[in-house]
Amino acid sequence: MTNIKNSRRDFVKSSALVTGAMILPTMQMDAMVNVANDKKLKIALIGCGGRGTGAAQQALRADPNVELVAMADAFEDRLQGSLMNLQKEFKDTKKVNVPKANQFVGFDGAEKAINLADVVILATPPGFRPQHFEYAVNAGKHVFMEKPVATDIPGVRKVLAAAQVAKDKKLNVVVGLQRHYQDNYLAGLQQIKDNKIGKIVSGQVYWNSGGVWVRERQPGQSELEYQMRNWYYFNWLCGDHILEQHIHNIDVANWFIGEYPISAQGFGGRQVRTGKDHGEIFDHHFVEYTYPSGAVIASQCRHMPETMSRVAETFQGTKGTIETYGDNTFIKNYDGGEIFTHRGKDDPNPYQVEHIKLFESIRNKGVITDAENGAMSTMSAIIGRMATYSGQVIKWEEAMTSNIDLAPDNLTWDSPAPVQPNADGTYNIPIPGKTVVI
Repeated sequence: MTNIKNSRRDFVKSSALVTGAMILPTMQMDAMVNVANDKKLKIALIGCGGRGTGAAQQALRADPNVELVAMADAFEDRLQGSLMNLQKEFKDTKKVNVPKANQFVGFDGAEKAINLADVVILATPPGFRPQHFEYAVNAGKHVFMEKPVATDIPGVRKVLAAAQVAKDKKLNVVVGLQRHYQDNYLAGLQQIKDNKIGKIVSGQVYWNSGGVWVRERQPGQSELEYQMRNWYYFNWLCGDHILEQHIHNIDVANWFIGEYPISAQGFGGRQVRTGKDHGEIFDHHFVEYTYPSGAVIASQCRHMPETMSRVAETFQGTKGTIETYGDNTFIKNYDGGEIFTHRGKDDPNPYQVEHIKLFESIRNKGVITDAENGAMSTMSAIIGRMATYSGQVIKWEEAMTSNIDLAPDNLTWDSPAPVQPNADGTYNIPIPGKTVVI
């Protein structure tokens, strides 16, 4: 961590592009051939919600000789629902073999499941990611982990330290920033490397949508269980939607520019999503990121029904522009002439590709090292949240020293919830100009 200033710029240039370079736009989806090791690989799923179940399905499809042997979740109903869906999906393959003894419910289940596996899928709410990742790599396991990889800066530091351990142990770590495994983004990146648009000087990145689910408080729930069930609306678990969703687009900016931001400033608030069941997060953020090269990126995300939806990235270079959205990439010069187009409606599913590449690398004794970039892009989104919550300019180097720990380790069902409601059932909302973030 002593070299964080230099590593921010150097890491992207030397390492973050490697993952993308490993995947050819013409890659086949026929799983793996000519692998060096045909050992059956045992998988543990940590976090059995929709994303975890989907990731487990993709992992089980990625390799002909893998088996799901353990599952862990805080809640019995989620684990059983996930297991039932996976058993149905793979009923003729014998790839799902999770006996009752390997079904772990509660806060201490993750470690028990990890111990039984060769490959671990980490898909709990992101507040738990740093401690699970640290344990997995210390135990010598290969990892697929969803983004973001933390919700606070102490968590980012923990992931960065564990990422180095993973490198030292030559463990494969794939992070679910799947655009790094998506053909149209890889094709666009190659055009940037070929100097088709010149140096990127500005850009706009978006995740504007109508929002996500709400899970109502149920009779008899403790405050901790309510927050765990409704995790998207609490920062210790989610980190706000600028982190949980919009990290994808911010990560693309970092990736294409080849740097991480040095500062962020912006604004946000709650205008539409204001109920007691919406916890403590904002419904809109706008952030201006400044990069070491001088590039400035405007970032916007919004959760408001009946408004314009846009999930995309656009960048302006000294010679032309690049726009990426969905499976498409378009590059034009400033006269409006088309330089490059990639329409990827028939491209392979990047959510599947990232698992294929993970198991391919394990079989061939390669090493994929996504964890550091995952942590740095997580940090980029966190400083954006810090900027909107405080109304201040947030500098990366200063923010990295923060010891504000949102997500405590070693929770039990007897622990108080890290955030407590007011007497009227509402939660304290960040107030720009008053909220302290460092």
